[in-house]
Amino acid sequence: MYSVILTEFGISVFNDGKLDKAFAFSNPVKEYLSVKSKESKLNELVNYLASTQRGFSVSDESLLVILKKYSIDCHIMDSDELDTIQTTKPQIIVDSGFASNLQDTLGKLREFALGLSSSKVTEISQSPDLHIIQAINSLDEIDKIANGLSSRLREWYGLHFPELDNIIDSINGYAQIVIAGKRESLTKQVFEEAGFPESKVEMLSLISSKSRGGDISDINLIIVQSIAKQVLDFHELRKKLEEHVEAEMQEIAPNVSAILGTAVGARILGRAGSLKKMASLPASTIQVLGAEKALFRSLKTGSQPPKHGLLFQHTMVHAAPRWQRGKIARAVAAKAVIAARVDVYGEGLNNTLLEKLNIRVDEIGKKYENPTEKDSRPPQTFRREGGDRRREGGFGDRDSSRREGGDRKERNNSNKKRKKFGRR
Repeated sequence: MYSVILTEFGISVFNDGKLDKAFAFSNPVKEYLSVKSKESKLNELVNYLASTQRGFSVSDESLLVILKKYSIDCHIMDSDELDTIQTTKPQIIVDSGFASNLQDTLGKLREFALGLSSSKVTEISQSPDLHIIQAINSLDEIDKIANGLSSRLREWYGLHFPELDNIIDSINGYAQIVIAGKRESLTKQVFEEAGFPESKVEMLSLISSKSRGGDISDINLIIVQSIAKQVLDFHELRKKLEEHVEAEMQEIAPNVSAILGTAVGARILGRAGSLKKMASLPASTIQVLGAEKALFRSLKTGSQPPKHGLLFQHTMVHAAPRWQRGKIARAVAAKAVIAARVDVYGEGLNNTLLEKLNIRVDEIGKKYENPTEKDSRPPQTFRREGGDRRREGGFGDRDSSRREGGDRKERNNSNKKRKKFGRR
């Protein structure tokens, strides 16, 4: 009986327990993974087996699929034979000539395991959805840093030109004015180049001449202007990151982008860990991603659980009435999971998912147009019974009586000691 055995270093053909032919891998890790992924051609092995014209038992499912493509008469081994091969794998490697002895086999198997781990790390690191997660996390970090710098910029330059803070809301326009210099050097041309309308230009020109702010030294002005340049640079970097995330999401997860939007989809993707992990999560988990603190607080205290997490940023959820948001968030989460599964297997854009979601949201809007009695009631705060008893005199009275009894015992013991030693 001929048997074809896949090992880490090659493929061996045995006839009644004796080696008939061995095909060594030139690059064991790469070729072994190629066989496991059913992408290897194995031309030499196929030609040899075809010339033999016999039936073969195969030790691996992936190898069986490859041989079946070439119409090789083969079948998978039974469980007892597979167990025997696993227990005698080092000796099979030695008999096949892939190693000189058992000690050499163990050393080569250790090197193979290290190489296999390295290839897996490299494969995971090259995953494009992980780069999307890093990009969206960088975007959020840039927002935090830019907000902190902008508030510092307004406070510092506001000592010199305080009236400017109440007129200009845009931090980019504010930073461009700061770069222009002191308020004495601010002209209409500076305000126009910053992109302000004519009405605001006239107002800024008038206020700059009547400002009550103090003077600012050249050294402090240079530092403030450098902060303003950093704010503008962060704004440009943020725009590039937004464009990058949108393009990558459209390419890698088009269905998730269609259901959730690129920004919300990327943030939920980051919370899930990867596109595959997101596809394996239930819709209830997707619904509350980003609200973990509120969820665990509800489990601990018994209060109402959160109805949505990051999905609150979705336009359908955010624009809906309060009593409809939970139902819409569940519908969006259910379609998002299906979209992630479609994207994982690369089926392309499925427009019916978004159409069905819109139909479901319309149904929720019509069915729950008005809030129910339960939705109209204000949320109740949870109070522990033990705490209420202590405050109302349940356990608290019992504890206080124990303390009073203990105090009386201590006073009686002290009086007895005084009488014993003659103290009055």
